[in-house]
Amino acid sequence: MQEVDTTFRAGFVPPAIVPPLLPAIEEHIARWRDDGRLDGLLRLTAEELLTLCRDDLPADYLRFLSEAGAGPLPVDGLTIFCGTLDFDEVYGREDGRRHAIFATDGSGACYAFDRRDGLAVVRIPATGEPVSRVAADLTGFLTALLD
Repeated sequence: MQEVDTTFRAGFVPPAIVPPLLPAIEEHIARWRDDGRLDGLLRLTAEELLTLCRDDLPADYLRFLSEAGAGPLPVDGLTIFCGTLDFDEVYGREDGRRHAIFATDGSGACYAFDRRDGLAVVRIPATGEPVSRVAADLTGFLTALLD
């Protein structure tokens, strides 16, 4: 049997100690799927996901679309889009590509990733009220709603 060199070298991380990617969203998706909260969502194809990867979108959003899907969730009329919309497409005014809208609720408000705030989730009211930060990331946003 050949001996393997296990000495540490700078720039090398042994695969056994690398944590799995996005463990929090993965665990939530599995649990939500098991209890039926993700029923009816449509998963995106690899081609559709590749198209989305060209934009600066959070990894947990892409993972959610891949593993759970897009469509209505069983809370507050929330519907997750299968891609993002630009602010000006929805509201008819320019915001310098700051917000990538990924969902809406039954009241006409939208939820977006704020590109100037580390892709935090913000709520954009339909009434013209100020945009408000609701979560640091998609995982936190969905956990607050679905748990």
